[in-house]
Amino acid sequence: MIQGSSDLPEIVRAMLEPGLYQEKPEKVELLQTQMSFVFLAGEFVYKIKKAVNLGYLDYTTLEKRHYLCEHEVELNRRLCPDTYLGVLPVIQDGSIIKLSGTGNIIEYAVKMRYLPQERMMNILLPRNAVSIEMVQQVSQKLADFHRKAETNTAISAFGSLDSIKTNVDENFNQTEKSIGRTISAAGYNRIKVYAQSFMTKNATLFQTRIA
Repeated sequence: MIQGSSDLPEIVRAMLEPGLYQEKPEKVELLQTQMSFVFLAGEFVYKIKKAVNLGYLDYTTLEKRHYLCEHEVELNRRLCPDTYLGVLPVIQDGSIIKLSGTGNIIEYAVKMRYLPQERMMNILLPRNAVSIEMVQQVSQKLADFHRKAETNTAISAFGSLDSIKTNVDENFNQTEKSIGRTISAAGYNRIKVYAQSFMTKNATLFQTRIA
């Protein structure tokens, strides 16, 4: 259990207990994003989605979270088939919360293989430990992926300048309330002006990318 965990939802407190997991890790660490609770449990990582609606995504019902967990695994397996292992139901059986088994399903968790942080590129770059060959391998994998990806007019529309502008404007509208708390007014305005200027100056680039 972590300090301050009493303020966390019951399901999160339960998933911080090593005994919950079949692998019985020595400890469980919690990370949080705007959208998820992430549990580092030894060789594996479990993630449950928060019941939030951020405009561009809606996790407010169990059914939606289940669908999006399954979809996340399906999509990410295309590039990381050995990392995304599946979706497990989180079960409430009386006062007991467990992964899988019988009882009432109260949540769904994406199960992933833990990737060593020391091998992440943001860690390797400052150490000058990223080779040309490594970058070429990643680039080739991504190029092959995009070459084989399905495309049509509906898909291309998501890359249109109008669509990008809608998303960018929404981001700034939603983060405006953070001015003075996590970002200064000058910093906020600088980023906003840059983003808007980039779209205006590179309108042709967006259309070329679609083509």
